[in-house]
Amino acid sequence: MTASAWWRRFGSRGVFWRQLLRFGILNCPLWLEPVAIAWWSMFFLLWSSGRRTVMRNLSAIKPGSLAVVNFFRCYRVFWNYAWTIADKVRFKESRVLPDWEFVGWKHFEEMQARGGAILLTAHMGSYDLGAHLFSETSGHSIVMVRAPEDDPETRQFEETHSAEALRVEFTTNSTELAIGLLGAIREGHIVAIQGDRDRVTPGISDLPATLFGKPVRLPAGPFALAMAARVPIYPVFNVRLGRRRYRLVTREPIEIVRTANREAACQEAVQVWARELETIVRTCWYQWFSFEPESAS
Repeated sequence: MTASAWWRRFGSRGVFWRQLLRFGILNCPLWLEPVAIAWWSMFFLLWSSGRRTVMRNLSAIKPGSLAVVNFFRCYRVFWNYAWTIADKVRFKESRVLPDWEFVGWKHFEEMQARGGAILLTAHMGSYDLGAHLFSETSGHSIVMVRAPEDDPETRQFEETHSAEALRVEFTTNSTELAIGLLGAIREGHIVAIQGDRDRVTPGISDLPATLFGKPVRLPAGPFALAMAARVPIYPVFNVRLGRRRYRLVTREPIEIVRTANREAACQEAVQVWARELETIVRTCWYQWFSFEPESAS
């Protein structure tokens, strides 16, 4: 391991912080778990770019709010983020699955029954736990699409999955990925994609939208894929309610009609998605884990 690689593991995206939390969660008594979470969450003070991004997001979600108030709100965002990592550790290491409740169950059942659909979600709750829940309760395999971690050690730590019905694909080659996902949908699988981050991987297209009255750019891939596969997009949000308690919110599907002007059809659909995202984030701002600098509002 080179010197630069050794130091990188202690950066904000490095594996050290996740390994430290994992060690604390697995070795401290349950009654001390909240203390470990609260202490670990303080690392956000060291992550200046992530903190500034959350502060910018909060200023858009809650216009007119004081910076000092948003600072403590920012801590609450990182605190919830730490809890989701801890819950994922408990599941991966001890198979302790959180309690779940469902909102919009009829849409969830419809998505499972149709065979072949797109599940569009956000960086909220635990993407991994939600995917595992779906893969273990659904009769369909789920293909989870995510951006790869920049640090190789962090990637290895985060990207270990145990569900047989869960497959993970990464946004590294847009052409190959699109072909593979299209084939998966036609085979009856559910494709899960996060659609709230405008840090676009080179070669991945995006579309303009409005979020909290601010211009943003959101990934175009899910909408182009839905049009090509002729399937609806189901907005699904994973909301943390409390200690190992989550709510899965499934919204009405977004239908994309194939027309001569495909770009306009996708543009209309992405704004519908932006409204759904805005509604859930406005209510659950404390667990919108959008840390990328480019995600400014």
